[in-house]
Amino acid sequence: MFALRTLALLGLIGMAIPAFATDAPPADGGEAAVSAIDVTPWRILAYRSGADLLSIEPRELPPQISFAEGRVSGNVGCNSFSGGYSLAEDRLTIDPRMAMTMMACEESLTALEQAITTHLAAVTGYRQTGPTLELLAADGTTLILLEALVETPLVGVTWRLDTYNNGKEALVTPVKGTEITLALTAQGTLGGSDGCNRYMSGYTLEDGRLMIGPIATTRMACRGPATVAEQAAAYAAALGLVRGYRIEGEQLWLTTEDGATAAHFRVVPEAAKAAEGR
Repeated sequence: MFALRTLALLGLIGMAIPAFATDAPPADGGEAAVSAIDVTPWRILAYRSGADLLSIEPRELPPQISFAEGRVSGNVGCNSFSGGYSLAEDRLTIDPRMAMTMMACEESLTALEQAITTHLAAVTGYRQTGPTLELLAADGTTLILLEALVETPLVGVTWRLDTYNNGKEALVTPVKGTEITLALTAQGTLGGSDGCNRYMSGYTLEDGRLMIGPIATTRMACRGPATVAEQAAAYAAALGLVRGYRIEGEQLWLTTEDGATAAHFRVVPEAAKAAEGR
């Protein structure tokens, strides 16, 4: 369990000022704006650095912020932070006194955490445009740029393998030049490519518990080194260990009975699927 420390963030927030224009003014004094911010987890896309917005490079676990029941919480890749906020009518203020876990982080993540938490303390307004949310300073400058983190459905999309359990208590990436995919249907079947052959199976999903049946494959000879065929066998074995799953945004984790990762995927964008089909 990590100890908590109170952050003395730079500056104190003064009197709250009205938030800047949102997509549409609330019909009942701000309730619509409150629910729009509260019910959505937000991915941090960029933050103010001098005169510019500095984009955050994509990573396995995207930096996130959530607002819920008067508490703002987040994680940019190492420590978690949380504090209070007030969203009333058209005003947003964030309490500069925040708690944060005390894990040792990479220097770049430590700097990012400091920048984000410092900016949060200076927020006095917001602007929401569709799935995009800007947290604003008193002069209207965007301090943090956020995007709604929409959970991808498990069924009906194609997932591309990122890492898998190789049966030796290690998560490994696919052999260079191979691509492993997974797609589940509403009819209880699944299939994809194991990097060599097409495979197919059935699955059951009940109360969040996911189980995958025996894997059947086509019988094409694998091109390339022997590791390609070995990979296909290890991937099939990893699927046999699956007992659950977790989705965060565009990422899928298939998990074992004890919650360990059996396989980790990212969703294949529609544009990429269309190109592959041509």
